Amino acid sequence: MTKDYQSENAPRNWPVTLVLGGTFLAAITIVPWYGMVHGFSGWAWVFFAILLIASGIGIGSGYHRLWSHRAYEAHWIMRLYLAIVGGMALQNSILVWCIRHRFHHRDVDDNDKDPYSIGRGFWFAHVGWMIKDYKSGELDRS
Repeated sequence: MTKDYQSENAPRNWPVTLVLGGTFLAAITIVPWYGMVHGFSGWAWVFFAILLIASGIGIGSGYHRLWSHRAYEAHWIMRLYLAIVGGMALQNSILVWCIRHRFHHRDVDDNDKDPYSIGRGFWFAHVGWMIKDYKSGELDRS
């Protein structure tokens, strides 16, 4: 494990950077402005909470446990629900998410190969790996 990670100078992934950056800017400017000007109804807060929880369940129970680890089997209706609400989290397709997660488990002790190694810092592990095309994130479907 070396400090000079092979992919530190990776090219920027502009589509992802713009979507994440735009979402963040909207969240800190447009949403508060709308709330101050128009207010949020009680139902808006209810749906916000429901969708927040549902997308978390889609990632945790669907993308992670059902498809990545194959920890359980689910009825097709539940698989459809988990795919839809997991997709609302905007964390890529089920296939890409699962492949990268399996690489993460396989290469967890190698900072250069782990697609989102915590050994490279909190920022990298949670966001940084998405905004640049790091070699460790390349998909090998062989």
